[in-house]
Amino acid sequence: MDKDAPRKQYTTAIIKGGALLAETRLLLREWRPLDTAGSFASRIQAEGVLGNATAWRTRDIVRRVFVPRFLKPTDRPARILKHIMSSRLPSYVFNELLFVFIARKDSLLYDFTVERYWPLARAGMDILSTQTVKDFLMEAFSDGRISHQWSESVVRRVTNGILGLLRDVGLLRGTKKGVREITNYRLSEEGAAILARDLHEIGVLDSSLCSHSDWKLFGLEPGDVLDRLEVLGEHRGFLVQRAGSLVHFTWFVNSMEELIDVLAG
Repeated sequence: MDKDAPRKQYTTAIIKGGALLAETRLLLREWRPLDTAGSFASRIQAEGVLGNATAWRTRDIVRRVFVPRFLKPTDRPARILKHIMSSRLPSYVFNELLFVFIARKDSLLYDFTVERYWPLARAGMDILSTQTVKDFLMEAFSDGRISHQWSESVVRRVTNGILGLLRDVGLLRGTKKGVREITNYRLSEEGAAILARDLHEIGVLDSSLCSHSDWKLFGLEPGDVLDRLEVLGEHRGFLVQRAGSLVHFTWFVNSMEELIDVLAG
């Protein structure tokens, strides 16, 4: 970590909800672009969309998890995920983009994945222990990324939240007495194409698209990204051309929705 860079303040937000894959899918099915947070939460509760969840838990998931993750500052993440869901793309593509959107809103999850998970995975380590997460949290407290000491209970819950989310999106597998196995994860072709388009649409220039830090969530360095995208070809909605250090993307689709439809065949 760059010692001169501004310190990101980590929060305990992940305690409120890990990946919540099933719940997020249910909420996206019911969500409409014109819904306000309040009206949406009330409708979800009234219609019992989340099954046996209590009224308090329903409001908590909608207002403190779903809304911050996917509707603020814009509803772009919700629109993308909803379109992926309605397509014929495999479920792992949904999980990959869900992970990106959650990590963008949670610096703790983002940094842990980039700074701890992937270095261990690249080193050939098989196991990710709870102590690895706790050590990371201790380091974050020491350098100011955590503003005050968290209680043992909070540390345990945050640790479980991080490990549970990484398991749910496929970066870890199974648990046996607190042991999580690191998987041999590879970002899918569809996920790579959608992430590239997303970065393009939020204003990332062609020259820096392959070096954007989001790729590191999947253990990819700029050269890896360029190699992966270059071989996808026109049938995936875009073409990558490079001349020396110059990189140019030619898109054959006009929107994210059109790209998703092309990828879904």
